[in-house]
Amino acid sequence: MKRAVLFIAGGLFAVSVFAQGIKDLDAAWVKAAKAGDVEGLVKLYAPTALTYMPDEMKAKGTDEIRASFQKFLGANTVTEMTLSQDFETTSGNLAASSGTFSMTVTPKGGGGAQTMEGRYSSVAVKKNGKWMYVSDHASVPLPPAPAAAAPAAAPATTPIPTPVP
Repeated sequence: MKRAVLFIAGGLFAVSVFAQGIKDLDAAWVKAAKAGDVEGLVKLYAPTALTYMPDEMKAKGTDEIRASFQKFLGANTVTEMTLSQDFETTSGNLAASSGTFSMTVTPKGGGGAQTMEGRYSSVAVKKNGKWMYVSDHASVPLPPAPAAAAPAAAPATTPIPTPVP
């Protein structure tokens, strides 16, 4: 009986530690982004990772991911960032999470702060005791389509006189 309790408690602890891994990775991402730390962000990704950021189609691998963050953080200062996790799962050395984000940035070239709200999905692996993103996707919903213009009113018609026989 004592072994069963220890086994269950150990299993719950392991699940908790693995789940915390991706939460810690996400927290490190927020911290590095707010610090403007490009290299801090890059080290969170596996060498062959893919990112899909809102302002570009794709960045693959360390060099492209670095260039993506250099471009973004070179033009903006992240003043506020929050992640709201809606889903998280871990199975062995693989973890996934998704949710929504809110990021407030101030353009370095001048102008007022702008807040971007969107969704994210991340997949991470644990290699050599360290969690790293292998796929990271963030998107911003498209603005609503403009309201359709009301159809033009049909022109008034003039009745055609009926011929008299």
